[in-house]
Amino acid sequence: MTIEPKAYKLKNHIQNYKWGAKGKNAFIPKLLGIKNEEKPYAELWIGAHPKLSSEIFIDNIYYQLNSIIENFPNEILGKTVAEKFDGKLPFLLKVLSAKKALSIQTHPNKEEAERLNKLYPEYYSDNNHKPEIAVALDYLKAMVGFRPLENIEDNLTNYPQLAEFIGKNDILEFKKEKSTENLKKLFSVLMQQAGNKSKLEITITSIKDKIEKSNNITEDEKLFIDLYTQYGVDIGVLVLFFLNVVKLNAGEGIFTPAGIPHAYIEGNIVECMANSDNVIRAGLTTKFKDVNELLKILTYKSGKPEIIGKAITGNIVRYDVSISEFILDKIEIPKGDNISINNQNKIEIILVIKGEIEIKNETLFKGDSCIIPGLLSNYNIKTKVKTLLFRVFIP
Repeated sequence: MTIEPKAYKLKNHIQNYKWGAKGKNAFIPKLLGIKNEEKPYAELWIGAHPKLSSEIFIDNIYYQLNSIIENFPNEILGKTVAEKFDGKLPFLLKVLSAKKALSIQTHPNKEEAERLNKLYPEYYSDNNHKPEIAVALDYLKAMVGFRPLENIEDNLTNYPQLAEFIGKNDILEFKKEKSTENLKKLFSVLMQQAGNKSKLEITITSIKDKIEKSNNITEDEKLFIDLYTQYGVDIGVLVLFFLNVVKLNAGEGIFTPAGIPHAYIEGNIVECMANSDNVIRAGLTTKFKDVNELLKILTYKSGKPEIIGKAITGNIVRYDVSISEFILDKIEIPKGDNISINNQNKIEIILVIKGEIEIKNETLFKGDSCIIPGLLSNYNIKTKVKTLLFRVFIP
């Protein structure tokens, strides 16, 4: 087998998690042009993670991408990438389609990931960190990071049931001094109370009754009811009052580094992350919850999250958060146009969301993806119709 300096088409695989969109309007089957089998289509993985590696088309045969990289690291990754990242693809690209809220979660940093993988490999399957960028394809509703401290105080005042659930002494201490340390104490008490199911049920039911009797329901209260409808008596329903609720329009992005609490609620996104599947969960899920590790790892920074995405040309919006594993570009190319890219002999992945492109020897349609191997130092993207694509490359 010989790796040549050309584009290689990928075959990618789907995770059918319960929170994924299903039915005739499910996003991922429409993107891929495949038969919709009336099951949830949650995530399309594009990369070389051993849990669900893409396949690469070489000499009319599909091979596991992670195996091909292992055997041809310099040719596929490029020599500098292979040396820097120990012969592994450093990023993972996904299309995520959520109809139901994902778990309240955070991701470990590299040191914490190594520790968790060593101690609990059955729950933390790799030793890598997972900083990630999410870019809305149509829209995204999500909970991300702690609200401004004054906003959290308002919620504790407006919902005395919540304050009673946590405890008066901790509430008074927080109101007296709204500090990061007191937020940590407050949130830790909240999460540790999750095991008291009867008290949790009384609190959630009481807040639900109050909302349903109101004549002027807020957006947060509508979300509270939605989360309760989806997950019932779950601590994640109360976490809502501590986290920012953000709504992204198409093309807007958010970055969640290690330690930031978050939960995607609804929408279709392109997501790019370091090559990891490490998730520490604590609510809104039937999967393994690890409250103690979550509390230990969380970053208790408060305030509104930054919306990212900077136009660097008329065609390209760049999502660059100064991490070593990847940069993500959203590229819109008019009909009949073309762009030239120098990839500096580093691997890239291209994903077509709309339209049709030609790269070297390959034609890619909506839903198709390919790798640009490190052997190929520069290439042109040509379009026959107006096209939207995402490009992942390494700084």
